[in-house]
Amino acid sequence: MQQYFSAYKKDNILYLFDYDLNHIKNVMRMKENDEVIVVYDKVSYICSLNKDLLSCTIKQVFKRNKDETEFIVYVPFLVDEKMSYIFKHGTELGITKFVVVEYAHCKYKLPKKDYEKKLIRWNKIIKEASEQSYRINKPELSSIILPKDIECTQGVNIMCSLDKTNVKNICKVLTPKNSHDKINLVFGPEGGLSKIEEDLLEEKGFIKTSLGDDVLRTETVPLMVASILKYLKEWDKNGKL
Repeated sequence: MQQYFSAYKKDNILYLFDYDLNHIKNVMRMKENDEVIVVYDKVSYICSLNKDLLSCTIKQVFKRNKDETEFIVYVPFLVDEKMSYIFKHGTELGITKFVVVEYAHCKYKLPKKDYEKKLIRWNKIIKEASEQSYRINKPELSSIILPKDIECTQGVNIMCSLDKTNVKNICKVLTPKNSHDKINLVFGPEGGLSKIEEDLLEEKGFIKTSLGDDVLRTETVPLMVASILKYLKEWDKNGKL
């Protein structure tokens, strides 16, 4: 079943957003009484579409919200294809917030006047990935910032580094015991973070972390960490500590 997010609820009726009509009618070719999953107020419902295709009647609860580990990923400004890849697959793997950062080694630059258009496009990708993966909470997308504005908070603060010395392995930094803590992940664009940026982030409290001997593509890094985190949570949940 296709999932959508509801604009509002009245009695036993959920109302969808106007921009979903084209997808419902022309892409999915749905008709009255077809079933869909609709998310409203941290609960997803199985519903049947009404004649207008923009409202639906609740039939039963499908899934209720569970507490999610706050997992914030600071994404370097990359070309569109790579940004879309990170937002799409990162959403599927449980990232709760994306923050786009302009690092020194970012080859792709964007005038501030064009920020809003990009954010709208990226939010659309995140929304569609949330629907595809049946996520109840759609990840947040923050405005574009500079490295000095990155926040180090209580929890696990990971800075992926290409340095071969004075770094901790990801297995030592991220463990089953701290996998439910707030996670902040910083990683650089092609070429990594600059020395100045690494020093700045280390001063803020980020842990210089290695993901192993192999050098990964930038867009692979957050997905690898998200996969490790997902595995550790499942391990912990199934009582195998």
